[in-house]
Amino acid sequence: MYENRITAIVKPTHRCNLACKYCFVDSCAERGEMDSKTLENMTLQLSELSGINRVNVIWHGGEPLLRGLDFYRQAVMLQGKYPNVTFDNSMQTNATLINDDVLDFCERNNITLGTSMDGPEDIHNLTRVYPDGRGSFQDVWTGVKKIKERNKDIEKRTPHGIRPAYLGGGSIVVLSKMNSKKLNEVYDFFKSHKIPIKVNPLIRSGRAIGGYRNLGIEPQEYGRALVDLFDRWFYEKESGIDVEPLSDVLGNLMTGKPVGCNFGENCRNGFVSIGPQGDIYPCGRFDGAKEYWLGNVNKNHLSDALQSRTHKVMAERSSENVVGCSSCEYSGICNAGCMHNAYVQKGNIKDKDYYCASYKILFKHLGEALDIELKNAEVKHT
Repeated sequence: MYENRITAIVKPTHRCNLACKYCFVDSCAERGEMDSKTLENMTLQLSELSGINRVNVIWHGGEPLLRGLDFYRQAVMLQGKYPNVTFDNSMQTNATLINDDVLDFCERNNITLGTSMDGPEDIHNLTRVYPDGRGSFQDVWTGVKKIKERNKDIEKRTPHGIRPAYLGGGSIVVLSKMNSKKLNEVYDFFKSHKIPIKVNPLIRSGRAIGGYRNLGIEPQEYGRALVDLFDRWFYEKESGIDVEPLSDVLGNLMTGKPVGCNFGENCRNGFVSIGPQGDIYPCGRFDGAKEYWLGNVNKNHLSDALQSRTHKVMAERSSENVVGCSSCEYSGICNAGCMHNAYVQKGNIKDKDYYCASYKILFKHLGEALDIELKNAEVKHT
């Protein structure tokens, strides 16, 4: 059956047990924790979206595990009431609260786990700290190792010929001035432990605004860092790890069909975010930006929110109507980039992605690398 999907970034709480120096949670984001009524209304409305038969729920935050396992038990139970829709669950966690109970629950309910680390201990602890300033690496690493050990156990218990249902364990790496010059060390660390990574630039939002001068990276710096990382990753002889956005951009260049959070054609129509009190935003990054509030699941219906004028205006943004994008040779695989990057840096979603220059540097370099590899392959074939 053809599947129409939507990804719901759900934030049961914006609270966190860490105080990362670049935390992007907006100061105006909802307080409190998601209650049973909001959870039930949200689940029902996701199941009722017209044309949708698969919902990817990403439990996010803050730190989502602070909400407790009973909340997620209720969430899974409610999802089971609507057999017309398949719910796939994942969770983005800082990994400090991972224990056997969490892993048992996630394994039973096929919930994959994504984590956040910025590199080895000396690099990670520069930014990802507790409220008292202590580095979080040791607690994070303990949690990550528990996920990896559980994955090995699952693999051993899986009958031969059947693909194991891994719990995930890939990590988001936030690129800042603290680690952008040390990407070789960062890559070596994750590669040595066989942990896939997604490299995101620091978002100028929340706590990061006050420290942006010391932490934020410029577009040229981001582009050059990704190019250097690509040359390590693409040309190494031994098997490496998956690195986003590099793998996404390679696929985009080869197929001409853009995928990925920043570049995908359906970003505006394929995502929605629901906060602790039920407030609806177009994606998790916009939480707290009142001009892009779409409604509330306790007062409105998700389907109405996604048909609102505000959402339609956002969904209309494309390379065709962002100044300077329609004539760009990469417009077909970029789609004007991330509108939130434009919003937080320039105050206007209809502007170019702040990292436009970064993408051009990356697209050009990767395109040239692909051309060389294809020519070499043709020579060998003949």
